[in-house]
Amino acid sequence: MTDLILVRHGQATHNLEGRWEGWGSTPLTDTGQRQAEAVAQRLAEWCPPILNLYTSPILRARQTAAAIAHHLGLEAIKHDGLREINFGQVSGMNLDEFRDTMPDLYDRWQDRSDTTFRYPQGEQRLAFFQRVGEALDDILAQHAGDQVAVVAHGGTIRAGLAHLFPDTMSDWWTYPLRTASISHVRVNSGGNVLLSLSDSQHLDGQP
Repeated sequence: MTDLILVRHGQATHNLEGRWEGWGSTPLTDTGQRQAEAVAQRLAEWCPPILNLYTSPILRARQTAAAIAHHLGLEAIKHDGLREINFGQVSGMNLDEFRDTMPDLYDRWQDRSDTTFRYPQGEQRLAFFQRVGEALDDILAQHAGDQVAVVAHGGTIRAGLAHLFPDTMSDWWTYPLRTASISHVRVNSGGNVLLSLSDSQHLDGQP
C-alpha cells in the first residue's frame, strides 16, 4: 500500500489572467506563494510522515515544491513526466482567443473523449496521458509502501487520476482542482482508493 499525495501548484499569474500556460515559466503570484506555504505546513503535519517529494520541473510547480521541501526537510526531485500538457500555439491564450483564432480546432478540443486531439506544435492528449501514467508508475515503483507527495499541474493530476482509475477515465475533465489543493490516492494491488479530491481546508479552514 502506497499513499500518493497529489498537490496542484499554487496560483500563478496565468491562472489569475485565465490563460493556458503549459510549459511556460509564469511564476506564482503573492497569493500563490501564501498557498504554497499553507499546503507545506499541512503536509508537514501529515501522518504517517511524507518520505519522498517529486515535482514537475516547471517554475510554478518548483516554487510550490520548494516551500514543501523546506517544511518537510526533503529534496524536491524533478521529474519531466510530471509537466503540464504542452499547449503549443495555444499557450498564452485565453478561452475566447482560442475559440476566435482557431474555431475548428476549438470545436475538436471540446470533445474530451477525442484522445487523438493535438495542440498545434504541442502535445497529443493520448501521449500526454501516457507520459503522466508512466511517470507515476515510475515513482510508485521506487517507493512502494511509502508516503509520496507529487507537486504538479491541473492537467497532470487529472491525467494521473485517469491512469489510476481507468474505469472512470471518461470523467477526467470534470475533476475540480483548486490551486494548492491536495488529492490523496491510496494505491493497492487490490484496487486504488481516492481518499480526497481537491482538499483545500488548509487554505480556508473548511474540509
